[in-house]
Amino acid sequence: MINIFRRKTNSKDLDLFELKIAELINVEFPQIREHLKKGKLEIHFSKTGILLLRDPYKKSEEIIKKNKYSFFELSGIYLVERKNQKEKEIKLFYQNNVLNQIKVDQPETFYKDFDLNSITKKDLSIRNVEVENPDLKTVSKILSSLNKEQLDLLDLKYTFEIEINEKFYYPIIDFENGNYIAVDKKGKIYRLNHDNEEDIKEVFKNVHDFLNVYNGVKAELEIYFE
Repeated sequence: MINIFRRKTNSKDLDLFELKIAELINVEFPQIREHLKKGKLEIHFSKTGILLLRDPYKKSEEIIKKNKYSFFELSGIYLVERKNQKEKEIKLFYQNNVLNQIKVDQPETFYKDFDLNSITKKDLSIRNVEVENPDLKTVSKILSSLNKEQLDLLDLKYTFEIEINEKFYYPIIDFENGNYIAVDKKGKIYRLNHDNEEDIKEVFKNVHDFLNVYNGVKAELEIYFE
């Protein structure tokens, strides 16, 4: 039953909607069900739809979470529009397999404009969406003194911002096991070790000192994780 006194779509509506979508398409896209988030959901309304944001991960749950900015549009999801009782396709956008945006004309009244219990699927498909990595801009400024040859030694394409104890770090070397070499906004270099009591440790005063040691062979950096 719709609460006639409620004016806007809220996070509870969208938590349930997200779950129902994931269950409905689990056969075709099981990764979406596997990546359902449990943190508190924040929603923001815009002219193009509803943006869904989850609480940042907690350090106790996962020290470092890799975010490769993988976006795609999911087509083939339909809801019944209450005013005319006709099905209408709803465009959904996912970031790293987590629902990120719902495109609707009237986002604030989404919960009452559509019957959220009427979800159906037809000809499901996904379309990858190229997006700009905003954290790469930040890292590029931090490393602006490096030349192209030096930058090519680093794993910068999918860098992302990590906040730990109110400080920010940006991975520049990815060991593909949860460990990173990272830079902070002052240009200092740290090793981030997810499996060590001292998970964050400064290892170089600046990136130039680091590149005097590192020549592209990641195995030679393992000594900083011991």
